[in-house]
Amino acid sequence: MNRIVLSYSFRRLWFSVNHNRTIYTAQNESSPLQIYRNKIKAYELRSDPRQEKLMSMLDKLYYDLQTYEPQTTHIETATLPDKNKTLFSKLTNAFKTSNTKNDFVERPKSLYVYGGAGCGKSLLMDIFFECMPIKEKRRVHFNSFMLEFHNRMHRVRSNNAAVSDDLLGSVVEEILNEVWLLCFDEFMVLDIGDAMIIKRLFEHLFAKGMIMVATSNRPPDDLYYRGINREYFTPFIPLLHKMCTVHNMDSSTDYRLIGTQGHVQTVFDARRPETASELDALCTRLTSPFKPETATLDINGRNITVPWQARGIAKFSFDELCRHEYFSADYIAIASTYHTLILTDIPKLNIEQRDRVRRFIILVDELYNHNTKLILSMSVDTVKDIFNPLKNDPNLKREDLLTMDEFHSFDRTISRLVEMQSKEYLAKPKRFSNQNKSPDEWSQLQ
Repeated sequence: MNRIVLSYSFRRLWFSVNHNRTIYTAQNESSPLQIYRNKIKAYELRSDPRQEKLMSMLDKLYYDLQTYEPQTTHIETATLPDKNKTLFSKLTNAFKTSNTKNDFVERPKSLYVYGGAGCGKSLLMDIFFECMPIKEKRRVHFNSFMLEFHNRMHRVRSNNAAVSDDLLGSVVEEILNEVWLLCFDEFMVLDIGDAMIIKRLFEHLFAKGMIMVATSNRPPDDLYYRGINREYFTPFIPLLHKMCTVHNMDSSTDYRLIGTQGHVQTVFDARRPETASELDALCTRLTSPFKPETATLDINGRNITVPWQARGIAKFSFDELCRHEYFSADYIAIASTYHTLILTDIPKLNIEQRDRVRRFIILVDELYNHNTKLILSMSVDTVKDIFNPLKNDPNLKREDLLTMDEFHSFDRTISRLVEMQSKEYLAKPKRFSNQNKSPDEWSQLQ
């Protein structure tokens, strides 16, 4: 009987391997690679061998997932060196997955992609995401996902004391009942609360069959670099390497900075005395005939005062939004509620103001994710000068800033700020996350 079962299992393994070989042809018009090539032929994208390579990897994953069914498995996360493991333990761990019908079939690996700002990581991931013919998928900014995760933990803990012994497992079950394919944009860890729990969270997600595609500006080994209590975070790094194919885009081209010369004026010089009156005139055009008033946003039981808002437009000074103790949830609420944000008096920032730099990075990320329009006034010549420590301090060297997450992430912020000035960005429909949708009046600016 054992021979029959073993023989059957290996026949299934052989069929699965050959099936994967024959199904991956990339000829289907709806496959990610074919759509990418069609966009190049239609002059919507430029040919780029680095993008083509990543697109081929996403295309293979696309086909691998066509017959994939999530199964609960045991994820071996021991980090002992190989020399400390016996031959028997190596052999048993190689097949230590689950007792399900897919015992001998290797599950598709997740994909972690990193590279410079604007090189096309998110664009290619979005093509893959749109092509996947399943409902159980989600594309989300990583900060937003972690915030939602903490909110779920709080809700489940408050509503059901009986699950307190396996709270994390219950929340993961809830997530994976909704989706099993997660596409994370801007995978980065800045919050100590996220750093402390991320390994256990992803152990549960991977063990329950989650497949992940993630984009990041940093390789796994540099995540949460020099963060507080990083020793509790570092065990997560081998888990990422084990469960994911890690791919470096290795590109210095920022496509957001190409073809964005047709700008509408959305950036003003705060040093000019007439700027205040020009901004007032623009606000009047966008909000007329409504008069601005204050408002309050309720964010998980906390109130945030919006000092000036009308007709879907909110106005803050930089100090009001980035000097105070605001969090990702606050910026998500603002970005998802208003179609336009006016941010005034952005100063030149330095490395001693890392907290303000970090908040500004998160704010711009969330505005960009929600297609929120941004009008700003700043006390520097270009957006590149808002935070440019190498230019401001000639004694600093790039090597001195390699461990500073904000320094690396600000390249993405600059890229997005430039793109957000373009007519193409201003023409994008607003992504609202609530029911109070205000009309987007940007047609008045065209």
